[in-house]
Order: sequence, then C-alpha cells, then structure tokens
Amino acid sequence: MNAAIKKINDQIEDYKKETGNSADDISDGYHSFGDLYKHRTYLLALAMIHMPYAWKSRVHEDGTMYDGMFVVGFPTPNGMVTYHCDNEYWEDFKIPVIPHAPHFDGYTDKDVLDREKAFLDSANTRLVNNNNIEQISRIFKDEILPVFDNPVQSASFINFYTHKPATGSI
Repeated sequence: MNAAIKKINDQIEDYKKETGNSADDISDGYHSFGDLYKHRTYLLALAMIHMPYAWKSRVHEDGTMYDGMFVVGFPTPNGMVTYHCDNEYWEDFKIPVIPHAPHFDGYTDKDVLDREKAFLDSANTRLVNNNNIEQISRIFKDEILPVFDNPVQSASFINFYTHKPATGSI
C-alpha cells in the first residue's frame, strides 16, 4: 500500500477512535462514504430484482451474523456473490428470504469483482442466456437449494422466479 494512503487510513482510524464517530461523513469533495454506501446499497437492491435466484438472509450458514446486518447474494456462472447490508435496508431488497446463507467458499473481494465482471461479459441483452444458464443452474442446485429445510420452502423460492405476473390493460 502506498505510504500516503496508509497515512490517510491511519488518520481515519484515529478519528473514529478519538470521536466515536463513523467514517460516514468523510468525503472526497463530491460524495461522503455514507452517501456512497447508500448509493451502492440501492443500486444493489435494484439490480437484485433482476438477478436469477437472488436471496436475502438474516444469518450465515453457521447461524451467526454481524451486528445490525443481513446478507444478500446471487449465483454467477463462476460462483456465489454476497454482500452484507445494514438492517435498515432489509425492506428495500424485494427478493426471497432463505433460512440461512449458502456455504461460503472462501472467495475474496477480488474474486467477487472477477465473478461479477465475468457474469457481465457473458451477458448479451439478457443476463441469463445460453452462454451461462448451465453454470447458474448448477450453482442454484448445488448451493442454494440445500439451504431449505423442506420442499415447501424450496418450492416457494422457485415459484418466486417462475411466477408470471398477470397481464391486463392499463
């Protein structure tokens, strides 16, 4: 890490310790960290409405969770992607709730970026298409379906993604 960046990070940590405040108000002159977090969270919630087999859960696979947070995720052709979000955003994620998050495979932040970029590169006008449907279906079957305690829960989850909304005149 660059020495100047390390110094700034150390100053932010000192500020948080000395004041008891978060870094939310720290800004690059255009946006604060808090603003960027909100932007990221709302964009993620919007995008996940269109993600196949996206989910949210209050607990990890082992029953734990970070204080004041929940986890959301979706499969990509190269593996699962998850994000932790503050509880205040729970209702903004209009996706199914699952009993617990799927197994964490040890991926890193770089892996998440690589998975998302590869998913984006595999998409044409539709996110899920002939180029990636087999991989996404495999991850759904192997990683998401096993989290359900009974067939009714899994059927409800599948129905969420296969339900066709009623059509009618406007």
